[in-house]
Amino acid sequence: MNLELLHKAAIGAKKPVKLLFVHGICTGAWVWERHFLPYFAGLGYENYALSLRGHGRSEGRERIRQHTLADFAADVAWAMDRIGGRVVLLGHSLGGGVVQNYVQRGGKAAGIVLLCSAPPHGLLRASVVMLAKDPALAREMSKVLHEGIRGANLGLIEEGLFSEPPPPEVHRDFGSHISDIAEAASRELSGWIPFAPLPWSMPRTLAIGCENDRFIPAADVRLTAIYYGARCVIVPNGAHAIMLDRNWKDAAEPIAGWLSKTIN
Repeated sequence: MNLELLHKAAIGAKKPVKLLFVHGICTGAWVWERHFLPYFAGLGYENYALSLRGHGRSEGRERIRQHTLADFAADVAWAMDRIGGRVVLLGHSLGGGVVQNYVQRGGKAAGIVLLCSAPPHGLLRASVVMLAKDPALAREMSKVLHEGIRGANLGLIEEGLFSEPPPPEVHRDFGSHISDIAEAASRELSGWIPFAPLPWSMPRTLAIGCENDRFIPAADVRLTAIYYGARCVIVPNGAHAIMLDRNWKDAAEPIAGWLSKTIN
């Protein structure tokens, strides 16, 4: 299967590790191109961004609703082998669940960054919080899960993803590049069947959440950090799609500091 793997070369002296970014639900490698890839390349990191099968420009779109966490973990393993060397994995939302499942299945990494990630205990708690605090968004996401992205109220979903209305170019990218939902993998992330590794098998980990995340509450990010014995950062006024939001650097800078102090 042909998978999309973007590359942004390091600028200046190269750091001793490389970075592989794994996107969240319904998106692709494109979410990292605007801010994160140039930012970390400027710090000397070789950067890669993977589109999981069925997403972005990767093959498998016709079966996207059937792809499982095991399929996506295999995609990460493929990318890690292709990149080679010491690689830090950075997973957002669904991608964070995929990264954890990759480690559960024996995958190795120099470090892990979980950004607004599905927590190791599953999404049930987050779903209940969304239903209580934002029932309209909860109903829309349930509709997407059962019926697919076609006919979804993308305006309502976009409103839930950002701290404020995104600029026109981001709105355009969101509307034109969005993929259907990976239903099978999403259901696995509910947590009924464990998908995450035992804490002592996880490499050094950083958990980053956002204060105003309507998909993954900050409390779940804190629980993730407790489970893995990881450092935890909560971005003030941040929302779920932080890598595309106006305050994206408030998440990127703690990642850069953690990489410098902990990994490099």
